[in-house]
Amino acid sequence: MTQMKSINIISMGPGSEEFIAPAAMKLMGQSEKVFCAERYMSLVPEGKERPISPLGAALEEIALERENGNEISVLVSGDAGLYSMLETLSRRFGRESLNVVPGISSLSAFCARLGVSWQGACILSAHGRKLSPSELCQRVRMNEKVLLLLDAVHTPRWIKKTLADGGVGNTTLYIGEKVSYPDEYVGEYVERDYDPLSVALIENPSPEKGLPHVGIDDGEFIRGKTPMTKRVIRELIINRLRLTPDAVVWDIGAGTGSVSIECARQCPLGSVYAIEREEDALELIKQNTARFRALNLIPVYSSAPEALEDLPVPTHVFLGGSGGKTAEILRLLRNLHANIRLCATAVTVETEYELMQEMGALDGFEAVQVASSSIDKIGSYHLRRANNPVTVFAANIGG
Repeated sequence: MTQMKSINIISMGPGSEEFIAPAAMKLMGQSEKVFCAERYMSLVPEGKERPISPLGAALEEIALERENGNEISVLVSGDAGLYSMLETLSRRFGRESLNVVPGISSLSAFCARLGVSWQGACILSAHGRKLSPSELCQRVRMNEKVLLLLDAVHTPRWIKKTLADGGVGNTTLYIGEKVSYPDEYVGEYVERDYDPLSVALIENPSPEKGLPHVGIDDGEFIRGKTPMTKRVIRELIINRLRLTPDAVVWDIGAGTGSVSIECARQCPLGSVYAIEREEDALELIKQNTARFRALNLIPVYSSAPEALEDLPVPTHVFLGGSGGKTAEILRLLRNLHANIRLCATAVTVETEYELMQEMGALDGFEAVQVASSSIDKIGSYHLRRANNPVTVFAANIGG
C-alpha cells in the first residue's frame, strides 16, 4: 500500500516574494503538485502548478494525488493560521495529515510598517465573510485596536461610513494597501478608492466595557400616540428573554420600538426584526432606530403571522401584540422546529387568559405580574402615579 505523505500548507506572506520564507520555497521545489491561486502561479516550478479554484474539485484532486503517494503543497496568502484555508483542509484531511509552514500575515506586516504592536488587538475578517455594521461598531467600541482584512464590499470607505452611522467617534483609521509591494500605501485614511484586498487598523483610545445598560429612560424615546412599554417592564422583558450577543430577535407588535431598541443593544452581533402593522407606529420605530443608531434593527411593515414566514429563523421572540392571532403565531413558531426563547406581555385580562392557554404547557413556563408606580413631583409635593399592571410570560419552544 502506498504511504500517504503530509500535505504541505505553505504560507506565502503578504504578497511580495521577499516575504516568503526559504522553507516555503524549498517545499514547493520538492512537491509533485502545488495548488494555488492564479497570482502565485509564476512562483511555482513549471509543470507543478495546479489551480485551487474551484475548491471542491481541487480538494478531490489533492486527495487522489495523495493516495498515489505524491507530495502535495497548497499555497495560502499571509499566514496559514489567520483566516486561510487551513480550517477547511484540516476538516477534510485531518490535522495530523498537514504540515503547516508559517508565514508573515498582511496584518503583521501592516502593523510593522506603522510601528505599532498588534498584541491584544481584536482581529476581524470581512474578506468573503459576514461582518455586519453593528458587529464592527461593537468591536470598535470595546477594543483599543481592531484589525481588519477587507474586500471589494467591505472597503475603507465602508468602514468610515459604518463608524459614522453607528455613532462611534474619537477613533483613528489607518489603511494598508498593497502591503509589501513597491506601490504600497500605509497611513491614515484619506477619502479615495483603495485596492480591494487592503487591511485596516482602527484605534479607539477610550474603549468601553461590556454591553450598554438595560433600561433606557422613557423620555429618551420619540413617542406619539402609540403605547410604549415602560422602562421597568422592558428591563423585566430583557431579563426573561435571556438574549445572547448573536441573537436573532422577532419583536412582534413592536409599537414605538422601545423593546426592539433594548434588544438591539444587547445583541450587537445579531439582528432584531421589529414587526408592526400600524403605519404611524412603524414611523416611530424608524425614528427611534435612527436616534439610537441601532444598525442591526430592521423595521418590518406587516402583520403577524404573515410577515414572519420570510424572516430568518429567530432564537428569541417577544410578543408585544398579536392582533388576536396568538395561537397562529405560536403554531408557526413551533413549526420552525428551532430552539426559541419566547416572551410575551398582557395588559388586559382577555390577553392574559389567551397567553395562559397558549403558553402554559410550554417548557419552562413562567409568569409574573408587575404593578409599578412612579413618583412625580407636583409643585412642592411628590405623588405616586400608578401604571397599569402588566403580566410578563416566558417559556421555551423546543427544536
